[in-house]
Amino acid sequence: MGLAGTAAGEAQFQRARLLVGALMQAGVRRAVTSPGSRSTPLVLAALDAAAAGLDVASIIDERAAAFYALGQARATGVPTVLICTSGTAPAHYLPAMMEAREAGVPLIALTADRPIELMDCAAPQTTDQTKLFGSVVNHFAEVDLAGPVDPLSLRAIRRTAAQAVFRSRWPRPGAVHLNVRARKPLEPEAGAGGGSLAAAVDALLAEPLEAAVPAAQPDPAALDRAAALCRQSERGLIVAGPLPSPSPERRRAGDAYGLAKLARRTGFPLLAEATSQSRFTEEDCAADAARLGAAWAADGGEALAPPDLILQVGAPPVAAGTQRLIEAAGAPQIVLSDGPWTDPDGLASVFLFGDLGCSTSELCRRLEDLAPGVGADGWREAVLGLCGRFRAAAGSPAPDGPGFHDGEAAAVAVAATPADALLMLGNSLPVRLVETWAACPGRRVWVASQRGLSGIDGLVAGFLGSLSTGGFPAGVLLAGDVSLLHDLDGLAIAPEYGDGPPAVVVVIDNQGGRIFDRLPIAQAGIFRGPAGRHWLTPHGVDFGGLARAFGVPYARVEDPSALAREIGAALGRRGVSLIVAGVAPGALAAAEESLRQAMAASSSLR
Repeated sequence: MGLAGTAAGEAQFQRARLLVGALMQAGVRRAVTSPGSRSTPLVLAALDAAAAGLDVASIIDERAAAFYALGQARATGVPTVLICTSGTAPAHYLPAMMEAREAGVPLIALTADRPIELMDCAAPQTTDQTKLFGSVVNHFAEVDLAGPVDPLSLRAIRRTAAQAVFRSRWPRPGAVHLNVRARKPLEPEAGAGGGSLAAAVDALLAEPLEAAVPAAQPDPAALDRAAALCRQSERGLIVAGPLPSPSPERRRAGDAYGLAKLARRTGFPLLAEATSQSRFTEEDCAADAARLGAAWAADGGEALAPPDLILQVGAPPVAAGTQRLIEAAGAPQIVLSDGPWTDPDGLASVFLFGDLGCSTSELCRRLEDLAPGVGADGWREAVLGLCGRFRAAAGSPAPDGPGFHDGEAAAVAVAATPADALLMLGNSLPVRLVETWAACPGRRVWVASQRGLSGIDGLVAGFLGSLSTGGFPAGVLLAGDVSLLHDLDGLAIAPEYGDGPPAVVVVIDNQGGRIFDRLPIAQAGIFRGPAGRHWLTPHGVDFGGLARAFGVPYARVEDPSALAREIGAALGRRGVSLIVAGVAPGALAAAEESLRQAMAASSSLR
């Protein structure tokens, strides 16, 4: 029997096998499936590829599956492949696809679809999936599993797979959508394997296939202009906002983006937010400016001369104090970016686009003979002095303090995170709490976040996806109670995650939505009345009952020492654990006021 004479179900399976195999040839190592019928040829192909090393996970809900895959890709820098059935199923991928675009994470969705002849005729589970994700994706293509099996058509499938992997990684990582049409029969016929089409597919998959991604280099002229501005500055400041999780290779290098080296070379203080991958290091943190924004805001913004130059690295900073410091300074800015235009306020003077490690290295090379200006030492001492006062104030709570508060929970979670582990910070409040309350634990910790769109979607699923890659010895997720309720499907992944590295989910239970206490709506009368529930979303959920339903070890604590003890115990066992930190109502606001008073008192003693 020739290629064209292969039975229909077998031919469809072989084309699916070629598509999945070619994705592996191009670098894919992981796939995540969700149940469905129309995706059967793709799932069978993925299971067949498992023998060649493809890691295949099964997650019931497509939304959770997509964030799990996103977490894997965030940790590895390599796209994970998603496989789902037709209809509403692929629509659940959209939030993760959006995050992939904005955060620069590679992802590939294979969405099974009905054949053309079933479109627009009320066939069940059939809708127009063509370019379903619109401009969210880097690339879209269609594959017809029931199409021709001549050599050119087979090579086209192989090429489409290679293009999908390449376009998921270049010119900037993001999501790719392949819409894969399949006809019945969806399963290969019994005894139909091993024919000439299978041999042709094997031969194609034996051929080498590599699509190397070019490395973007910063413009030399722009580097020269940036170096000239650094030479003129006496009050320079490096501000490192959210940056991607480094590749395993960069994690081994320690100073993943070269920011510590750049700070030493320029003499500029380094304000490294937790999400910058340069905040939590093995070095002594007593002399850094990591929490300068919070310190400046708590001190009233009066005790420090404004910076005269800002080097902004990565995305704009998260902390409100840092944002206000930059706005108040009005200084020229050098923006170092790996692709996106990260200048929402239009303050940039020079853009350095390209690989961040290369940009910082080349800038350092141009500043080898830099001699600090006359006022540089005084500026640096003033910055570090302010930060030192803030560390003392934040680390010494008053004896009659307001009770266990959100900031204490964040500080304990960071302090308990082991060396080289993954610390994932949820939005909206947890990531900001860390900027104010968390000291450096004195060890290297890698930080993940979903700051691309700053959403609370899929935090648990993404956290478990990152840990499932085996690149971290353990992980701690710090999330809010509403975030957990928004991603209960993430907890449902616990059985699939199994006895993976310790995955500790720490939830701050402040009865929901306390980020809105910090926004202008909090001053409105409607917010303080019954209608305030539309923002605060109080829930009254029994988290212990949820933990039992998902078979997850659980503890509830209401003081810092108990939280530290439970995190330590959870880190000593494999798999997922849930710890809920019940904080005192209103305690965070009171603690923040006490912090401002302590800063004022320390300022008067200077």
